[in-house]
Order: sequence, then C-alpha cells, then structure tokens
Amino acid sequence: MEKLYVNEIGPDGAVNTVGLFYSHPEAQKIVDMLRADPARAAYRYEIIEAVRHVLSDKQPRRLAPAGKE
Repeated sequence: MEKLYVNEIGPDGAVNTVGLFYSHPEAQKIVDMLRADPARAAYRYEIIEAVRHVLSDKQPRRLAPAGKE
C-alpha cells in the first residue's frame, strides 16, 4: 500500500503536513483543492513518500529510579 504525505510550504518557508494519503490520486485531489483557495495562492505543495522511521542502533537509556522526597 502506498503512503504519501502532502506538505504545505508557506511563503515564509514553514512546512506543515496536511495529511497522510494512501494513493497519489487522493493526495493530488487534496493539493488541487488547496491550490484553488485564493487565500493560499502564495503556498506551495509537495507530495512525498512516507518513509518508515528507522530505530536507533543505540540501547535505550533507562531512567534512574525516582528518589524519595
């Protein structure tokens, strides 16, 4: 199954994720709807593949037991 993020890039360069979609046509439909909004004329949109997070090779750090107060 395909997983895609739609990102909105603002005029100031800020990037916001619009959502996660499961097909390119579905993601493109959302981008087209957003581009049709005159208030968003200065925004850019990108559709990118959602990649799975890679776990670190390091051992997890254990928290020290809480001290008595």
